[in-house]
Amino acid sequence: MTGSWLIAKWIGISIAVAYLVLLVIVYVRFRNDLSRLRRWLILPAVLGGFVSDTVPSVFEDVTVTRICFIAASGIFAGGAAVLLRGLYQEGHKALFRESGAGDYVQPLKFN
Repeated sequence: MTGSWLIAKWIGISIAVAYLVLLVIVYVRFRNDLSRLRRWLILPAVLGGFVSDTVPSVFEDVTVTRICFIAASGIFAGGAAVLLRGLYQEGHKALFRESGAGDYVQPLKFN
């Protein structure tokens, strides 16, 4: 575990930590509007965790483990890019879903 793989491993770990920190920042910053946040914001965390933990345990090979780790790091980097784009966008439109009729309950009218 020396050389280039060790460097790639630490880069992947730093990408995953940066994504999770960004995710916490988004959820803390918009804690009053959690119902309006898009649900797919945590999808990279779930998908990256699945790829990095579950798939290598199925194949039990060092090469597959390393490939899955790099793929999960790519998923986390994509999630961080989406979060950063949403944070820097005016009005944070990428982070919030459009309000529609399903977002609120209409009162019943009895005549």
